Amino acid sequence: MTEEQYRFIELYSFKKNNYSEIEKVMDINRKQLLNLRSKDVNTLIEHIQNIYTKFTDKRKDVFNHDFQKFYNWYENQGQKCGYCEVTQKELYQIFNKDRRILPYLESTRKYKKAPKRSSGTLEIERLDSSDNYNNENIILACPLCNNAKSNLIDEVSWRELFVPAMKEYYKKLLHSKI
Repeated sequence: MTEEQYRFIELYSFKKNNYSEIEKVMDINRKQLLNLRSKDVNTLIEHIQNIYTKFTDKRKDVFNHDFQKFYNWYENQGQKCGYCEVTQKELYQIFNKDRRILPYLESTRKYKKAPKRSSGTLEIERLDSSDNYNNENIILACPLCNNAKSNLIDEVSWRELFVPAMKEYYKKLLHSKI
């Protein structure tokens, strides 16, 4: 991608400028602006927008309402669960097109609605559920670790007793016929 394309992404996705504002800031016309929107640019914008959906009010306070800081933190987590280390890519492999994990386990069963936390995307979890969201108390977690740990198990016990089993479970899912 070009420097201009990165600048466009910054203005559009992080500064939330509209096209008219971007044209003025970048000193370009609409045709030039539209030419910046390549497939790669659109893919990155979609990725950024997916992360933006996780930038909820309680998380905005942690990052001083600065989405760029939140995005940088999110990207620095390595796109994997901070507990069991399953990656976002692996989660997409495990969850079917409806983003449900259970049909892999019981292919003949019909489900009326998706199971709880069945989005198949990494979530933001508090390490210590009794503490608030803050920079030292958040981690990316897969839906299974986040749901199972909940506020019932402390981080140390979760890592020691349950993470090894969760890794084995994901290994089983990844090696089953998906």
